[in-house]
Amino acid sequence: TTNAIASIIQSLLALAELQAGKIALEPSNPRLSPFLAKSFLMFLNRWAPAYVLPTGYTDATRTGILQVWSTHESAQQVISFCSTLCMHYYCYWPMETQVLDGSSDLLLSLAKRGPQMRELLTSSQSFQQLVLLHSITAGMRHNAPQSEIDATLQAKGNANGAPPVALIRGYQRLPYGQKSRILTALLVASSDSQNTTATAMFNECLNSVQTAFSSFVQALSSKQVTPNDVNAQDMACLCVEMYGGIARASEMAESERIPPFVTPSLPHLSGLMVYYAEDLTICEKLLLFFRDYAEQFVVMLDRDQSIALFSSSAELLKSYSTNHCSARVVVKKTSATEADAEEEQSYSDVLCAIQLLIHLGSKDFIDIFNTSNKSGGGVDSTQVTDMIFFGLQQIIPLMTQGLLQFPTLCTQYFSLVGFMMDTYPEKVCVLPFDLFNALLESLLFGMSHLDPFVSKSSLHGISGITREHLQKKCLDVHLSQHPDIFDNCSRRLLQEVVFHPSLIWDRLEPAGMCLLPLAALDIHRFANVVNSLSQQVCPPEHQGRLHVAFQSLVQPEVLDKVCSGGYEGRKNRIRFKKDFNEFVKNIHSFLLIK
Repeated sequence: TTNAIASIIQSLLALAELQAGKIALEPSNPRLSPFLAKSFLMFLNRWAPAYVLPTGYTDATRTGILQVWSTHESAQQVISFCSTLCMHYYCYWPMETQVLDGSSDLLLSLAKRGPQMRELLTSSQSFQQLVLLHSITAGMRHNAPQSEIDATLQAKGNANGAPPVALIRGYQRLPYGQKSRILTALLVASSDSQNTTATAMFNECLNSVQTAFSSFVQALSSKQVTPNDVNAQDMACLCVEMYGGIARASEMAESERIPPFVTPSLPHLSGLMVYYAEDLTICEKLLLFFRDYAEQFVVMLDRDQSIALFSSSAELLKSYSTNHCSARVVVKKTSATEADAEEEQSYSDVLCAIQLLIHLGSKDFIDIFNTSNKSGGGVDSTQVTDMIFFGLQQIIPLMTQGLLQFPTLCTQYFSLVGFMMDTYPEKVCVLPFDLFNALLESLLFGMSHLDPFVSKSSLHGISGITREHLQKKCLDVHLSQHPDIFDNCSRRLLQEVVFHPSLIWDRLEPAGMCLLPLAALDIHRFANVVNSLSQQVCPPEHQGRLHVAFQSLVQPEVLDKVCSGGYEGRKNRIRFKKDFNEFVKNIHSFLLIK
């Protein structure tokens, strides 16, 4: 059985090799099937990481098919074949997206297998050629002429040992997003610092990107090229995608080498937003890079690297907001599900900006133990929250009710806003009124949302703001000009959540904990709101019952201890929670029968 299985696999590899040879001779031959190539790659991606140099087995248990490719020599043949196959697909079929995706997935799967597999990859001649192809084309646009290729080879001093021009041209034609994915695989595969050959490849991959980007930044700053030039826009896309590939390489060995390389480039990358904020393609690529870098590397950043990321992100979001808040108006229309998903995708840049703030905010909790560390290695909590609220000020004007009707955007936005309002309400209260009101309106919109997560996040946010004012009177300036801020909150909470005929019981507890501080702020104003609403929600014969129910719910001794901590505060909150549950059941028994 083992020999039969091994023979079948060898036949598949031979067939894939035959196809790759045909592709090299006639890449445009319509009889050569990309679907067949994709099938080969799917098989290799499942088989090679599991059966080539299998790990987790002893000599006694490594039997049968597990033995066939368990030696260094047999494994090297397979890995060299895989890297050669991928290189052929990259260079001869640069427009076959699914084949390219499968090739990058295969290389990355092998690279993540461990040091032994990475050593086999970096020993492969075709893998070394891939590194060389990346190095040559890292700063080469799609429309670069032959003279630019010759000049690049001359500058690198490897004109004689360079891959064939056909391979260079094919690799150059790859979509920038695919080159980014290949770079991620190359970095992960060459990340073992003990291997001198791998280290040289790793440094070459990074340095080629840095050289290309530095030349582009220098050309922009010296006005040798204009930002609106089509070649400059193409170069900006290429450079940002290359840095995106670096940002997604966190699964490499010793990934702490990436932040020292990326940090000096962050101000220049965020500075590109000044030139290209109106170009949604480049704009979104910049946001994607910062989001991915923050998500994958924020955990290992030291204080200086974190501050560099925060300040660059702030400038990025400021330039982004300046160009998009007035230019993009969203009016959500009823449409089919697929059309909704397609329309939501067109606002993926907004989603990236929100996710960037979420990942940056996690730094506060990652480094919380460092705030008391004498070495001062962590980032101060104030720096993190200031950055998040600055970013929120840039994002809030974009978040119209039309945009909030997109499910993914809505969930991510309230994931950020609800938590920040509940945890750092003091920061909200010092916002200018226009921004504060826009933020509050979004929370009021979210509290009656069908998604329980959105609703609960919104209710927690309103509750946090109300408790903060109850303790510190921090909204007195806004209330002096707009005294009905909390009246409006109480009215909408009662009307849209508590009194609503289709009240969803899964948000009952946060609704009660939001109503409690609102009532405690000013019991007389709250009573006026209740009196006004009672005439709208129930007939005259039931209004008396509603007033009695409210009097039974709102007990002065409970309201006086809303902000109390410890056992006393907890006891009163539990009491109000129980009373609120009974109150809701009671009033809905006659509100629904009116």
